[in-house]
Amino acid sequence: MNSRPILFSRSMVTALLAGRKTQTRRLLPQQPPEGYDRHCWYDAPLYGFTPNEVPSAEWFTVRVPAVKGDRFYVCESHYRYGHWEPKGDAKTPLGKQKWHFVEDSADVVFETPLIFRKGMHNADPYKPAWHRRTGRFMFRKHSRMTLEVKDVRIERLQDISADDAIAEGLQKLRATGRYVVDQGDQYFGLASHNPRQVFEWLWDGINVKTPWEKNPWIIAYTFVTVNANIDQVAA
Repeated sequence: MNSRPILFSRSMVTALLAGRKTQTRRLLPQQPPEGYDRHCWYDAPLYGFTPNEVPSAEWFTVRVPAVKGDRFYVCESHYRYGHWEPKGDAKTPLGKQKWHFVEDSADVVFETPLIFRKGMHNADPYKPAWHRRTGRFMFRKHSRMTLEVKDVRIERLQDISADDAIAEGLQKLRATGRYVVDQGDQYFGLASHNPRQVFEWLWDGINVKTPWEKNPWIIAYTFVTVNANIDQVAA
């Protein structure tokens, strides 16, 4: 059993906490050449592709980050109490001093504190304060949700069904019967009776370089969410 981090936006974290989200789609780490089609698993986690016209030759293999039975720990925006210090002699590409965040408390909160900082203040970087930290700066010990992978599929993005689109965390509005990503989120207002359409909007809002129309190969993970830190979940 392997474990690794996985990033989620605010709206997707809301869907996880509400129990609406049981699937997530991520780009395949390497896209097979044009004209190749999926074939089969090798020794997991390797996945194989062959040319459509010559099914038995020129294998193209991709390593899949997680397989059935593995776990993810969710990384999300959060708030930590601390200050900033110079990062030794490290410099930026422009020759400026690099700084890093230093915790003054082990506490982690997810609700917005009354007073907080979004980043380092040049006037008083050493002053302890609550700071907003993005998901990529969340450590394993801070995560509050664990995803247990139950199924892994390799497919084209546009292969998603209506039911799978809903399982991506969409919310159905009672008044209209239309689907949205999350009320109050940046995608609110993009509502449709077609959940695949809403998922397309969601995907394009996050994956600018690989939009829906390119129909890339993706990994579709189905999971169960455990509302606990990964190191507190029994094996």
